[in-house]
Amino acid sequence: MMRKAKTNETNVQREAGFTLVELLVALSLLSLVSVALFASLRFGILAWSRSTAHSDRVEHIVFTQNLLRRLISDAYPFFLTDGQGRGTITFDGTSASLRFLASSPVALGGAGRSWFTLSLDRHGERLDFILTSKPELADRNDSSKQIRRVLIAGVRSAEFAYFGNDRSDKVGTWSDRWASQASLPDLVRIRIDFPTDDARTWPEFVARPRIMADVGCIYDSLSKRCRGR
Repeated sequence: MMRKAKTNETNVQREAGFTLVELLVALSLLSLVSVALFASLRFGILAWSRSTAHSDRVEHIVFTQNLLRRLISDAYPFFLTDGQGRGTITFDGTSASLRFLASSPVALGGAGRSWFTLSLDRHGERLDFILTSKPELADRNDSSKQIRRVLIAGVRSAEFAYFGNDRSDKVGTWSDRWASQASLPDLVRIRIDFPTDDARTWPEFVARPRIMADVGCIYDSLSKRCRGR
């Protein structure tokens, strides 16, 4: 009777425990589940990081375009004469750069008007799209008053174009140069391309200068343009 009781107790102990094989199998399954969970977590973190980086790049492009649209819209047609009844506005645009006078936005921490220049700056194999500004009344030779800002780093190219009527053509056309003109262009277009391995995109950008006359000029009713100061 006592032997039978000991046998039953031994069987209960065996049924209550785990064998070494069962323990190894459980540990293996736990390891596989942990690896799968870690891989999923790592993938999720990587996807979130890429999504955040892409969102930051998109927001930066949008911010840059809003700033450029504000500056170009506020371009001021300061009129200069040569003393012989002829004159031009201070707006110098080429296919690779643009220089103009405009009100300094609060975002750039300025007040009054400043000279702005948009251009490309090369650093070895890299091109940066930059904006330089200088107060309107600052000495031209005083470089300490000039502020340089990188708007977009690592671009492949930047192209400027201008739409309007020049002095020899009554029909508005797109041109890669707008300088020595009597008025601002009707539209300014900026196109930026990125390297092939760069996922950034530059939406179509066109801005319209909204100030059409220099408040200090003498208006010519015949040509409907400023004739001097």
